[in-house]
Amino acid sequence: MFYIVICEDDILQRELLAGYLARIFKYLELEYELIEFSSGEELLSNYPDNIDILFLDIQMDKLTGMNTARKIREFDSNVEIVFTTAIIDYIHEGYEVRAYRYLLKPLDYNCILKHTNTCINDLMDKKDTIVIKDRLQTAIIQINDILYIEVLRKEITIYTKEDKYIFKISMKSVEGTLVKKRFFRCHKSYLINLRKVNSLREKESVVIINNAEIPVSRYNLKSLKINLAHILGDILC
Repeated sequence: MFYIVICEDDILQRELLAGYLARIFKYLELEYELIEFSSGEELLSNYPDNIDILFLDIQMDKLTGMNTARKIREFDSNVEIVFTTAIIDYIHEGYEVRAYRYLLKPLDYNCILKHTNTCINDLMDKKDTIVIKDRLQTAIIQINDILYIEVLRKEITIYTKEDKYIFKISMKSVEGTLVKKRFFRCHKSYLINLRKVNSLREKESVVIINNAEIPVSRYNLKSLKINLAHILGDILC
């Protein structure tokens, strides 16, 4: 079962998107539950538990979709936010709230089908785990929870939002698995989760993840920008 929310102040757009989603989930043969809201204020006041995908209109009266997303990220880091908008002026703000996609109006069924299907697959991937062990301990960590990994001498530290794990193993022992999951070696001492990057300060050669400043080597800066651009480009439809 997937839990879907639409927050859109235009009733015609809301009905159109709801109709598209009904067709999509029937086509994919998946069960879902849909809840609709007509404003950001209404959504925040009645925020459902365990939302998987939130379709959020950016240009709403009073509380905009972007500001609604900012408030949501204060307490929900898991929901995939898909913005719907008639303009792309806000796309640079997507990193701040970790937007999954931008869908441009007028909404197109095939575009929504493509990205909803991809999102569902990514949600399933979130359940992926990695088993990490050394001589003293074994841990099973959800890959999506990893913010970044730091290596110092013969020891790695895995940082998540809530915890950190220290293992006496090499970076290479985990890097091969994680680079296939949108991780990037930005520095000889750091492997970062690209989906968790909040911003890139190019002049200082650092990326910001969860308020941590992580150095980027000059050699890797261009490749990092390309990888981040691919993610940003991938969220626009």
